[in-house]
Amino acid sequence: MNLICDLDGVLYRGEELIPGSDIAIKKAVDAGLRVWFVTNNSTKTPAQVREKILRLTGYESSEDMIVTSSQAAASIITAESSPVYVLGSAAIEEALIREDLEITANHHEARSVVVGMDRALTYDRLAGAVAAVRRGARFVATNDDPTFPVEDGFEPGSGAMVAAVMVASGRQPEIAGKPHPAMQRLLAARGVREAWVIGDRLDTDIALADGNPNWTSIVVLTGVTREDEEHRPADYAVPDLAAAINLVLDQLSRR
Repeated sequence: MNLICDLDGVLYRGEELIPGSDIAIKKAVDAGLRVWFVTNNSTKTPAQVREKILRLTGYESSEDMIVTSSQAAASIITAESSPVYVLGSAAIEEALIREDLEITANHHEARSVVVGMDRALTYDRLAGAVAAVRRGARFVATNDDPTFPVEDGFEPGSGAMVAAVMVASGRQPEIAGKPHPAMQRLLAARGVREAWVIGDRLDTDIALADGNPNWTSIVVLTGVTREDEEHRPADYAVPDLAAAINLVLDQLSRR
C-alpha cells in the first residue's frame, strides 16, 4: 500500500520535528507501507529533502520516493517553451536542468517563466518575470500555497510571489504542484495507484485525493488546518501523523 505524506506541517515545522512523527514514519515503513514524501515546497531538491528527513527523523528515505512541486513544474515545460526565466530557488533550476531545459537570466529571451518560493526576491527579478509574462511567455507556478508552517507560526509561501506576478501581468498561471494534474501524473508515472494521503492543507494535500476513488485522505492538525475548522473534503481528521499512521494500519488490518 502507498502512503503519500506531506512534509511541512506534518513531519516538521521549519527545523523543528513534530513530536512523534519520526516514530510514526518508521512504524509505517516497518509495516510494509511504501512511503512517498510529496511536497509543494519548491526550495529544496529531492537530495536536500532526503537529508532533512534523515537529520530530523533518522529515517533514510530514497530520493526516488520524494516528489516536489519543482519537479512537477519542470515536467510540464517543453523544449519549445524554453529558455526559462526562474523566479525562485536553485532547486527549481536543478529540476529544469534535469529535464534538459535551458535557463536564462535574461527575461527578454524567456519563453517561459517559472515562479516559486524565492527568499532572495528582488524588485528587479520580479520586474523581469512580469515583463516576460506580459510579452506572452508561458507562466508556470510551482504551487500557489499562500503560506507554509515554521517553528513559530507561518511565513509567506510561493503563492505570495505568484500573486505579485499575476497582479502585475494580468495573467493567471498554470499551477503544477498539489492538487493539480502535473503532480498527479508524476505519482502515476511512479506507479502510485491505491494510496492513503496525509497532509495539513485541505486545499492542496487533501484535494489531491479528492475525486480519486482509490485514494483515502487524512488531514492532520499540526500545520495549517485547525481543529475548529471544517475538515471536508478529508475522509478523516486526526491530531498528528502518529494518529494518522495508527488509523491507516488499523483500517488495513480490517481488510
